[in-house]
Amino acid sequence: MRRSWAAATVGALVIVVGLLTFVLVKATNERQPASKGIALWARFHDAAGLFQKSRVQTAGIPVGQIDKRELDPEKATMARITVRMLPEIKLWENAAVSKKAASLLGEFYLEIDPGSPFGIVDGERRPMRLLKDGDQIREVREPTGMGDLMADIGTILPIMRDILKDVKGLTSGPIASAADNVNKMIETNSVVLQSLLTHVDHVAGEIDRITDAEGDNIRASIKNVREITESIKGLVGTSQGEVAQTGTAVRSSLEKLQATVDNLDKSLKNVEHITGRLEKGEGTAGRLLTDDTIARNVEDITEDAGGFIRGVTKLQTIVGLRSEYNFLSSQFKNYISIQFVPRPNKFYLLEIVNDPRGFRETTSTDSITPRGFASSTTTTTTEKLKFTLQFGMRYGSLAGRFGIKESTGGLGVDVYLLRDRLLLSVDVFDTKFSQFPRVQGRASLAVYGRNLYVVGGVDDVINKRATVQSDAGYDGGLDLFLGAYLVFNDEDLKALLLFGGSAASGATK
Repeated sequence: MRRSWAAATVGALVIVVGLLTFVLVKATNERQPASKGIALWARFHDAAGLFQKSRVQTAGIPVGQIDKRELDPEKATMARITVRMLPEIKLWENAAVSKKAASLLGEFYLEIDPGSPFGIVDGERRPMRLLKDGDQIREVREPTGMGDLMADIGTILPIMRDILKDVKGLTSGPIASAADNVNKMIETNSVVLQSLLTHVDHVAGEIDRITDAEGDNIRASIKNVREITESIKGLVGTSQGEVAQTGTAVRSSLEKLQATVDNLDKSLKNVEHITGRLEKGEGTAGRLLTDDTIARNVEDITEDAGGFIRGVTKLQTIVGLRSEYNFLSSQFKNYISIQFVPRPNKFYLLEIVNDPRGFRETTSTDSITPRGFASSTTTTTTEKLKFTLQFGMRYGSLAGRFGIKESTGGLGVDVYLLRDRLLLSVDVFDTKFSQFPRVQGRASLAVYGRNLYVVGGVDDVINKRATVQSDAGYDGGLDLFLGAYLVFNDEDLKALLLFGGSAASGATK
């Protein structure tokens, strides 16, 4: 009896588990909206990681699933992915579909932007139509694959190697020579200035010595001579009666003495005249004693020399290497920049730019045809480096620049935030080849000291994106970019030069 109940219990348990499993499978089975929703399709270059019944989301909420994946019958090199949407989901013709990674294991899902009832087409706002069953989603966004990134990196590495070689030649050539010339000039001017100051100090010391030591002596001598003269005159006046009786010899001696006194009186008058001119500042000696122009000139010379030496010694040089990846054009843009900062509020910016859009030149041709006068304009794009040369002034956290920007006239504004660790820049330039000027916005954030920055922004904001890519490069239009910026200041350049010199010496040995 007990064995019968045990068998019945096991059988009932198996039935219950089977029913629960069936209910669980039915409850967790992916509901297929394919029976009622519309089917839409899009072309992808790479359908890896996308499978039938993979989820389709909008803002993280499921709105459908992948219904079918196959090679496109019109373009055999691309994949056609068909999705089935939920019945209540509406999509317009400006909808966009993006392929996104669901995990690190290679699984992907589709993210759909349903679009809007109104959109911008050719610069004009017009209504968008609703997509119906069997329509194509034309806007497709795919992530860059690892193979494409490795190919781009393989292409850019030789360029970066050449750039670093040029930078090494620049820092070991013209910049080093300029620094040596400046040092020699400072040493030469220092010797000349020291000699001039020593000579001026010597002259001033001699003048002080003469005026302090000899002035009192001269005055005392003049006073003594005057007293002697008065005494002799008195003696001669009181002794005239006796002298008249002494005889011819004594009279002759007195006459000679009188002539000597007269000559001495004349000499005293000359000495008084000279001292009077000295006190009035007449003549070279008088100007040295009374005029302070020489002292002021010497002071001005020393201040000018000191200002020149301080300006030279405070000059800062900042060298930067920047590389940016443009997402819409799928190309790299590279910069080499040198910034000279003679003062904290003034700087000069020099850049050499390798732009994937190339260097464009416009040529106008006028001709006479049988139908009349004809004019044509030809725009030529060449793979030619561009250059930037701008003068800048900084006031607090705001700086302004103007000059040449990428071989065209341009100006820019910089905003320094977070103690100069975050730099926001806006540049306006290149007003010749597009309908509107080329406006470029950039944000640079320091991630390692003041040497490594992460750079991101948008290029050519107000011009619509070009749809054709020429052989010489991307024609232009709106683009997004992200890159890195490596900065070397004076101390870093000294360390690099010392390290490079030591490495070269070790390799030679």
